[in-house]
Amino acid sequence: DYLYIPLGGSRVGRWLNVRNIFIIFIVSGFWHGANWTFIVWGALNALYFLPLLLLNRNRINTNNVAEGKVLPNFQELVAMTITFSITLLAWVFFRSDNLSHAWNYLNTIFSASFFTIPHFEGMHLALTTLVLLLLFIVIEWFGREDEYAIEKLGLHWNRAYRYSVYYLLIFIIFWYGGQSVLGYEEIFT
Repeated sequence: DYLYIPLGGSRVGRWLNVRNIFIIFIVSGFWHGANWTFIVWGALNALYFLPLLLLNRNRINTNNVAEGKVLPNFQELVAMTITFSITLLAWVFFRSDNLSHAWNYLNTIFSASFFTIPHFEGMHLALTTLVLLLLFIVIEWFGREDEYAIEKLGLHWNRAYRYSVYYLLIFIIFWYGGQSVLGYEEIFT
């Protein structure tokens, strides 16, 4: 708001509003670091927002996905998949050391080898990570209407059982977390 409002915010014409959106997203790229990868990340996020802005649909999706339903409908599922995919695409630039590295990473993702099942030394760890990821996605999905998805997990369970599950989750995080603080420093090296 400290930049968007002085530029006129959304109370200006459509094209000035588009300009303002691009400015704030590109400045947010600069804010993260003096590297072209952050600028591309900001520009991509501005481009993602542009269709919603031009179609005046930027305020219609402020509620939870599939609110009050167990599963999303097909349209919601497609929208979630697109949002997730383009967010990950922008994150490739955000986490890369330089643009060349980002392009190499994206070329690898979209090459034919992406669709082959690799065999490598850490396959067991990768499968375990996938199972845990799916578990946490389920927890997030069912807790999506709460501030923290996990906060109500097991509230009606026996206290000893609930705390055992909590401690197990903490143990799993430390066991598979290794030396890394954030867990993704080595992904792009």
